Amino acid sequence: MRSAFAAEWRKLLGHTKAIAFLVWVYPIGALMIVLLIQILPALLLDPVREMIAASPIDWTENLLSVWNAMNGFPGGTFLRMPFIAFIAMAFAGEYQWGTWKNIVPRQSRMNLIFAKFLVLALLLMLALLLTSLVLLAGGWLESVLFNVPYGPSLAELDWGAFLQQALLQVLVTFVSTLIVASYAALIAMYSRSIIASLLLSVGVGIVELTSSVLLVIVSQAVQRPNLVNILVALPTYNLDNVRSWVVDGVGSTFGGYPGFTAVPPLWLSMVILLLWLGGLVGGTAVLFRHQDITS
Repeated sequence: MRSAFAAEWRKLLGHTKAIAFLVWVYPIGALMIVLLIQILPALLLDPVREMIAASPIDWTENLLSVWNAMNGFPGGTFLRMPFIAFIAMAFAGEYQWGTWKNIVPRQSRMNLIFAKFLVLALLLMLALLLTSLVLLAGGWLESVLFNVPYGPSLAELDWGAFLQQALLQVLVTFVSTLIVASYAALIAMYSRSIIASLLLSVGVGIVELTSSVLLVIVSQAVQRPNLVNILVALPTYNLDNVRSWVVDGVGSTFGGYPGFTAVPPLWLSMVILLLWLGGLVGGTAVLFRHQDITS
């Protein structure tokens, strides 16, 4: 397993252009936001500088903001799309370039597929960690340039609550990445085309997003508003529900959808997510184990 992980890590990092535009785009984009949207306007415009000076900066919010955004609904669906494209390329490329035929005889198929899932998830975690550090540094730079309070102090911070929130946010992002990777892997196994996998993988995210809106419309049309509660079975809702419990202390109402009343507790959403994760990743591995890759 270790050798499969190391080989997969080197291979995926070797796609320098794809990884630059689809993975490192997160920290690079955060840097552009900090410099061009936060710092530069404040340096040039007095009203912007006065507005920033009047608002204390919370470094804990800066550090966790990207994780909160990735797990939110519906914004997280769109924020994950660049990485979904990279996942589709990573799986479908093996078929299109014929590399599975050279790799499989030397490694267990289960090790290969789990190594690819793990490397992809860790790559996104690394990109988001760098993004968090960029936003943290941006807040510090704002405080220095414009003499804005930058708190809370380390002595005042409730470290227990902060670390619990941070770890849960990272865990939810990790789980959501593996779920999304499973969608892309399953599509790649059948399409064996990078373009088809890319378009269909992004399409799955959009379909899941729009299906919730369609369900609301249908439930209102047939005058059974409680039908919208079916959403609690979807991974997207449970990701948002976990985020909401952790960040806001209450369950998610999924944007206040009409008729939505089923708000599961935190533990139940985590169980549902783990079931989705186990089913999708495990099912992908089993299918790959029995797939004919020579045809």
